[in-house]
Amino acid sequence: MSDNERHNRQILGEWIKGQRARPQFRAPPSAGLSVSKIMRPLAKKHGGGKSAMSLERIWPEIMGPRWSKISTPVRFLGGRNGRTLIISAPGPAAALILAQSGPIIARLNAHLGSSHVTRIKVVQSRMTAPATSQPKRGLAPRQEMALQDGLSKVKNARLKQALEDMGRNVISKGS
Repeated sequence: MSDNERHNRQILGEWIKGQRARPQFRAPPSAGLSVSKIMRPLAKKHGGGKSAMSLERIWPEIMGPRWSKISTPVRFLGGRNGRTLIISAPGPAAALILAQSGPIIARLNAHLGSSHVTRIKVVQSRMTAPATSQPKRGLAPRQEMALQDGLSKVKNARLKQALEDMGRNVISKGS
């Protein structure tokens, strides 16, 4: 390296040191990023959206235990001037839910935002009876004897118990 090149490098190094002291320009962080950090946990807790499907998660909290067991939100209708929430409920309960529409609308708007829901429309659905299983009944004495007769030659206790359980189920459902 010649003296001239060394001198040029030294001048260049001093110039770079002087430039490094100045901070790099950075744009300020966006407001949306800060807002999303706050809104994301709230959206997870309160449904995240304003659709009837997301409303199902907080339906018991809005309607109360009495009405939430027999009614479900179906969908929203309308747009800018407020929405109508369509609720599905069995016949007699539909009239009672409509009678309580004022407080229900107030609770809905507390969760979804001011004047989000302006009306409630109740669609009558069928009443569903809770599913009941048939009570298990025992075997008749003659069936019990036939089952025990068939199992008398089985030596293994676990196999005998499994076959007996299966036999009881088959015989009780067949008669």
